[in-house]
Amino acid sequence: MQSLTSCQCSVCSGCFKQHFTIAVRDKHIRDMVCPVCWEPDINDPEHLNSYFSTLDIQLRDCLEPDVYELFHKKLTEQALIKDPKFLWCSHCSYGFIYDGDQLKVTCLQCRNSFCAQCKKPWEAQHAGLSCEQFQLWKRENDPEYQRQGLAGYLRDNGITCPNCRFQYALARGGCMHFSCSQCRYQFCSGCNNPFHTTCAVAQCSVTGLHAHHPRDCLFYLRDWEPSRLQALLQVCVQAHTNSHTHIHFRVCGVIEQKDEGAHQTDSACGAQTQPGQAGLCEKHYREYLVSLINGYSIDPAPLFNFNELLLACRRYQVELARGEGEDDRPYYNRLMKKLLEDVPLGDKVPRKK
Repeated sequence: MQSLTSCQCSVCSGCFKQHFTIAVRDKHIRDMVCPVCWEPDINDPEHLNSYFSTLDIQLRDCLEPDVYELFHKKLTEQALIKDPKFLWCSHCSYGFIYDGDQLKVTCLQCRNSFCAQCKKPWEAQHAGLSCEQFQLWKRENDPEYQRQGLAGYLRDNGITCPNCRFQYALARGGCMHFSCSQCRYQFCSGCNNPFHTTCAVAQCSVTGLHAHHPRDCLFYLRDWEPSRLQALLQVCVQAHTNSHTHIHFRVCGVIEQKDEGAHQTDSACGAQTQPGQAGLCEKHYREYLVSLINGYSIDPAPLFNFNELLLACRRYQVELARGEGEDDRPYYNRLMKKLLEDVPLGDKVPRKK
């Protein structure tokens, strides 16, 4: 019998060899876990490194030489992803190390070019311009970009895997539990915090698959009405929506990831658009408003009602003890002050630089 250091399960030597042979040949390296309990939780990078160090010793003696060589090749690819000079091609999804200092990069695989910083396909107009200046040029001069309106904005500000930095031109407002197809890292598409089955957060009482989201994550704010999100944005939202009010689509064209049987596909939302919401369905219009709230680091807590404040304090473990004879208003004000001071906004939510 053989066992892994990550759990207490025991597996016969034949089954152990068969399981890891299939995993190495046909699956992602993050699928190389215990065949009985599916531990460890490979969303934890430090846990992952120590696990594979020990697994390497075990597989060296039980796998066929060609399979063990493939295992090491996948380990090497996993290590390269962590290199800050590693880039994914925006055309063919090929990954490679880029050691240059020019914005224009040419993929070694497909020979197409893209920007090393914003990862957008390279256009001649990008030469001599920063990524922000280039995007401003496209908004003002590119008819196709203008036609797409806020759907194009949500696509360009899509999902980036915090583990391997692969970029997806997808809406964040789909399923918030996102699994990267490149490295299998599981995270919240709204705040980039990892999803856990076995939580490493101290004093966490939640069981099962979950993530710890800051209070301004789309995970929570997607339930707010657009009018409430607009009130939170105040003047900011007006400056960003006026230029899009002329756009009228019958169905929402925002690209999102959808589950279709055993497969995931990227396709247009297709939901009915709402008047006055810039050609988007209500779900994706909320996503757009929340992206502005996150970008300007606006705290939603001041708009919490009493029950929402109590819930937030419980979630972030803020002391709820009420003073003897303390009325609702002083109690609310004291809790709000304590929440704002003790629990700052999450640093993993995308914000303007």
